[in-house]
Amino acid sequence: MTTMTKNTILHKTLARALSMKRPHNSEGTRRLTDWLEDNAPAHARIHRDGAGNLHIDARVTSENRTLFVAHVDTVHREQGPNKISKTDTHWYADGAPLGADDGAGVAILMHLLHAGINAYYIFTQGEECGGIGATFVSKDVEFLQNFDRAIAFDRRGIDSVITHQGYGRCCSDDFAQALADALNADMTLMYLPDDTGVYTDTAEFTDVIPECTNISVGYYSEHSVNEKLDIVHFVALAQRCALIDWDSLPTHRDPKVVESKWGSAYSDYWVSGAEATKIGR
Repeated sequence: MTTMTKNTILHKTLARALSMKRPHNSEGTRRLTDWLEDNAPAHARIHRDGAGNLHIDARVTSENRTLFVAHVDTVHREQGPNKISKTDTHWYADGAPLGADDGAGVAILMHLLHAGINAYYIFTQGEECGGIGATFVSKDVEFLQNFDRAIAFDRRGIDSVITHQGYGRCCSDDFAQALADALNADMTLMYLPDDTGVYTDTAEFTDVIPECTNISVGYYSEHSVNEKLDIVHFVALAQRCALIDWDSLPTHRDPKVVESKWGSAYSDYWVSGAEATKIGR
């Protein structure tokens, strides 16, 4: 069975994130964001933007064109400690949402940072309030043009590489299949392209970044007291992601072409109705 050693950055980040309730613009989000900054690799370039998003730039060449995204806030309505229970295979909520949405994604980003994956990382604010932090980032088109792909780890389940968010395409089928193949390379995981995504932060970048997706991270029943995280899958995913050559993935989608799930007739609805899609994953 895949295990997670307690002294690793993966375990430390996950345990810290899930131990506190983190409604947007709360002491919980501030404390976690501060901790992420304090525990970033020494070589990384760090700043916070006007929305409070934490940017960690670990690129070393102009060929590093991957953006990783995870959000620090949760759906909790109150602040304070968050109780969790654990078995060898799952971590469970105990009286309130677990917060693996998106504490699990935050932990994977920290794991990749410390594994030496040369990319750009943003820990966003306010995703659960309509993508506040990501919307702020999306206004900087010149910045987003540095990337060919934007990857979020904020999807329920264990097998999705999201190709559509809401009614619109966010990445090409070729990219999704190549990423699924890379995730499945050691035959431990079983990912597939999935066109049933709804919304996460990367949806805000599709007008500029060609390949934007969301990857299943192993949580279920998010936003509820029944939330749980498949810890075996979570660890296997983190370990596999550290072995992928992200910058070798194909770039095929033209961000200037708006393509809906059902064809161009629905494209205008996707654009005009984007705000209405900001629920779920």
